[in-house]
Amino acid sequence: MHAGDEALRRLRDAVKKLDVGILVNNAGIAKPGAVFLHEADVEAWVRMIRVNLWAVTEVTAAVLPGMLRRGRGAIINMGSASSEGISLPLHTMYSATKRYVAQFSRSLYVEYKSTGIDIQCQVPFFVATTMASGFAATWRPSALVPTADTYARAAVGWIGKGGPLCVPNLRHRLLGWYFATVPGGVQDWFCLRENLRHRKMLRRARSPRASACRPLGHGMPSIE
Repeated sequence: MHAGDEALRRLRDAVKKLDVGILVNNAGIAKPGAVFLHEADVEAWVRMIRVNLWAVTEVTAAVLPGMLRRGRGAIINMGSASSEGISLPLHTMYSATKRYVAQFSRSLYVEYKSTGIDIQCQVPFFVATTMASGFAATWRPSALVPTADTYARAAVGWIGKGGPLCVPNLRHRLLGWYFATVPGGVQDWFCLRENLRHRKMLRRARSPRASACRPLGHGMPSIE
């Protein structure tokens, strides 16, 4: 038996003993950050796929039988605005895995909506977490970047509302409406320019010289 099969078997055994009412698939990684596809090892992309794509699928499959028996439940999958009509150059694999999550959620919503199980994909823009530091130089709380607590409060209020795909945070919805008015070519140019700038900053920060000169306790935040 493969290691992944064994892990899934153990997960299913554990879930059988639990009454899972709400599942939130929130685990995700963005590492290696802003890079061209050829610049990262294949292993890095495989790790991202395992967490962002396979794990969502496996855990969802594990809890669904119990929810079906009880005739109720909710599954919330964390997607990304980067998968919804906006290109994300230098973060291609991340955006692609989140597109899977969105389509996975949309189809499951249709499959199970008559059984009392609500399945939803939430698609936020930036939220002020260390993971967001892998996407933009400015990732701390701001007018358009809510704190994790602020986003979580909005997210909880949208469970069971908004259909299979939703944007719980009002500021994120306003940002989405703004992007919808910008021509695609302009979006591509802007996102590529900003991500190339951030790639340069990350490469400089990760260089051996920068690591040797950086004072202890002042390193770059973790991207994961």
